[in-house]
Amino acid sequence: MRHVMSDMLRTRFLMVLTCLAAMLGAGGTAMAQTSVSLNVDGLNRRYLLYLPSGFDPSENLPVMMWFHGGGGNANEGLFEADFRSLANSQRFIVAYTEAWPDVLESCRCWGYDLGGETNGNYEIDMAYTSAVIDKLVLDHNADRSRIYAGGYSMGASFVWDLACAKSDEIAAIAPVAANMYRWSFENCDQGLPVAVCHILGTNDFYAPYNGSVYSPSVAEQNAFWVNKNGSDPDPETVNQGGGVTRYTWGPGEGCHGYQHFRRQGGGHDVPNFAVSAIWDFVSQYDIEGFRECNPVEPPANDDCDGAIDVAEGVTAFTTEGATDSGIASTLSCSTTNGPDVTADIWYRFVAPCTGTFEISTCGAEFDTRLDVFFNPKGCPGPGLAPYACGDDECGDDAVAASFAVEGQTLYVRVGSSDGSTGSGQLVIDCEGFDPPNPADLNGDGIVDAADLGLLIVAWGTPNADLDGDGTTDSADLGLLIAAWS
Repeated sequence: MRHVMSDMLRTRFLMVLTCLAAMLGAGGTAMAQTSVSLNVDGLNRRYLLYLPSGFDPSENLPVMMWFHGGGGNANEGLFEADFRSLANSQRFIVAYTEAWPDVLESCRCWGYDLGGETNGNYEIDMAYTSAVIDKLVLDHNADRSRIYAGGYSMGASFVWDLACAKSDEIAAIAPVAANMYRWSFENCDQGLPVAVCHILGTNDFYAPYNGSVYSPSVAEQNAFWVNKNGSDPDPETVNQGGGVTRYTWGPGEGCHGYQHFRRQGGGHDVPNFAVSAIWDFVSQYDIEGFRECNPVEPPANDDCDGAIDVAEGVTAFTTEGATDSGIASTLSCSTTNGPDVTADIWYRFVAPCTGTFEISTCGAEFDTRLDVFFNPKGCPGPGLAPYACGDDECGDDAVAASFAVEGQTLYVRVGSSDGSTGSGQLVIDCEGFDPPNPADLNGDGIVDAADLGLLIVAWGTPNADLDGDGTTDSADLGLLIAAWS
């Protein structure tokens, strides 16, 4: 199968000129993108990365991946579909991927496997795609649940294959100027539903609109995906002018929609409307489907007023659907993530001992943090400093520990600093002091003003160190007051 079309060579010079113009913004400044290298199974690969202006590593942004046409490269992919300005305003990351050289066809052509006919790069490029996603998540905190894949020509053919083979990683696809390979079309049932935005001209020589021996017709393809996605059976039809008609099958019971743009008389190119149309559609989806299709109800302990009583031991929890309480923590709880705590849930813990307690979320499936509040009047309000807190003591999870008096009621908050949610286990332990009470500095059996005086005298030394950090300070003062007889 020969994928590199002769008309691409004739348009290459025009593309270069277009690229130079597209790179320049107002005043001659350029929107910067960087070339990122990565090694995948011993092969040195790369992709072009564009981060939106003012990018903050704490952002958890979606990703638009673009797969260039056959015979091209990552740089040319940028000029096929320039998402950079839109990425700035809509806040998403753009990755222009690059195919591995295809020896069979002497080009950078994306891998295909047609059930026996292959260029040998299919598994190579599939592994590369997953590696790029992993690197974007690791390096830039990308939102793994909102990875979108678009492409042109042979890159679009590969994107169709991603929808079948990588449906657990790709939330939505946007193939332009290509239909599915017929072998892929006939062997895609095993994949999960994936939202699709498809753009094709009726005069596209690469992907005949009415099908061919190597690809299905648009009608066959539309019917297949509407059924697979559980989309609404009747499309909304909109005449957009210029010979373009948009057909949209809504998410339906399957929570995955399907959209097709028919370009009457359109050829083998990426139309001007593609970038905005693609983003408008795919951004409505995450890996679970249409983002407003099945909203997750907040948990019962979403607010402190609904705090669930919890005892020593292990308690399973989930923060899926949790909202923000609007109560900040303190900067001392985290040296890197700041005071904001999001998507939090609440528990009420009555200390069963006089001694030290430890509460942890170690091993949770998302980045957790903990706050423990003590307020004799009940739930904490905005501005109340945590009694104890933790962030990143065990990987990206938390451990909070302090002193407690038997019967003392503590409010425990489990949340996140980056908006992520998930499940985990809350582990609570309270270890009682063996007599004498460590806060009873003079050994008279009670904790009172005499012990307070001794602590003040020992300030700055290890002599009245109650929390084991090596010095007597305000933390030890807090512990003494908590143990007051």
